[in-house]
Amino acid sequence: MELPRSPGTASAPLWTIAEEDELPESAALVKDRLVYGSAGSDLPEAVLDDRRQGDRAEKSGISAPDRWSPGRRLKKSRTAPAMTSDYGKRCGDDDKPRLESAARIARQAAIGFCIYIAIGVLIYVWRFSGTRTHTLVDAVYFGIVTMCTIGYGDIAPVSSTTKLYCCVFVVIGMGFIDVLLSGMVAYILERQEELLMSAVEGGRHQTARRVSRLGRMRKRMKVVLALGVVIGCVTLGTLAVHKLEELSWVDSFYLSCISVTTVGYGDHAFESLAGRLFASMWLLISSLAVARAFLFLAEARIARRNRLIAKWVLTREMTVGDLVAADIDNNGFVSKSEFVVYKLKELGKISQDDIMEVCRQFNIMDRDNSGRITLSCLSDAV
Repeated sequence: MELPRSPGTASAPLWTIAEEDELPESAALVKDRLVYGSAGSDLPEAVLDDRRQGDRAEKSGISAPDRWSPGRRLKKSRTAPAMTSDYGKRCGDDDKPRLESAARIARQAAIGFCIYIAIGVLIYVWRFSGTRTHTLVDAVYFGIVTMCTIGYGDIAPVSSTTKLYCCVFVVIGMGFIDVLLSGMVAYILERQEELLMSAVEGGRHQTARRVSRLGRMRKRMKVVLALGVVIGCVTLGTLAVHKLEELSWVDSFYLSCISVTTVGYGDHAFESLAGRLFASMWLLISSLAVARAFLFLAEARIARRNRLIAKWVLTREMTVGDLVAADIDNNGFVSKSEFVVYKLKELGKISQDDIMEVCRQFNIMDRDNSGRITLSCLSDAV
């Protein structure tokens, strides 16, 4: 830094600031660089753009845009503490558990299904009794009937060894049908969630009431779809059994209902080659679809019951006992946040253990015990 020159000296800067960076355009940028750090990557680009636009507006005589307008996303005070270089970076994202995608679960279930049927084919090569058509078709048919827990009895093991193998095969099949159903359901629900989120993103102007109404419509559509699946599977099976097995319409309808509900009395079964080929595909699809359909019906009844309870909880008057129970910090009154937490507990959305865990996490982040999480708390955590 140089000393000021005498008044007679030619005009020159009184002070020379020795810095490597260029001098900012205005005093506001100087202050921002003092707040946010050096003129490098630590200064958010949005702040620089905001300052430059404001300076150009002041020079041209046009009033600068309102910094607190609803359309602005950046509402940063000039006197805020300095931000760290990892601005916008969330701590702990690397520790977030990575759940398997529904597509991967469905793919694993399909591979497991193929292995299961292959093992069933190998078991069937041994001694079995029953009507035979084609060895491979009969083996696949036996595996499907066993896994779906139908058990017609038209094919059964004879020797002690095959009976022991079938015991293990049946137990594994009962567990595997649940895995296969869960994988298929998870894949369908993930697709539905993506469609719902895209609809919400595309229509942000819709009110919460309309979104709730759309959710109820989706539940009703599930019920209608479930009933349609049951009727469709029974109808298709009735037509196929009547044509392939040459049974009467009553017996065909009877066999279809007994099959899709996985009852399987054994008085009627698929005995022809074409019938067993059809049954190998139809029994697997229809049993899974009908099981999911009845689950949809149960979910609809539970959802209706939950809506009635929620309506009663949200509309009933608050009593003195509710006031005492909702006053978490025991200060004699209930704030809006305490009221929301209490109502969520009544609705069963959260439990006391959830609240205690959230409070424990808050206390860990509140390092100065001030009752609030500030920017300095986050900076210390980093």
